[in-house]
Amino acid sequence: MGAFIKVHFKTHKRLDECLRLGQNTVSRWYNKDPKKFFMYLPELQKWSNEPVQDIISMIQQRQLDVEEMKKKNVVQS
Repeated sequence: MGAFIKVHFKTHKRLDECLRLGQNTVSRWYNKDPKKFFMYLPELQKWSNEPVQDIISMIQQRQLDVEEMKKKNVVQS
């Protein structure tokens, strides 16, 4: 997901602007709740020309990564 954003939008800030979201929204979603990107799946597909299934897979993988990081933080606490 990070590479997807970098390749197609360069920065999280630029994707915020493209999606007309508040400042740092993409960063929050990326780091805490990647499922929210599903709301913008049509736009992400249109602007990137990536297959929808590939974008879905990237979002799902990022969600799994975030969940794993949360588990590790709980165990370390």
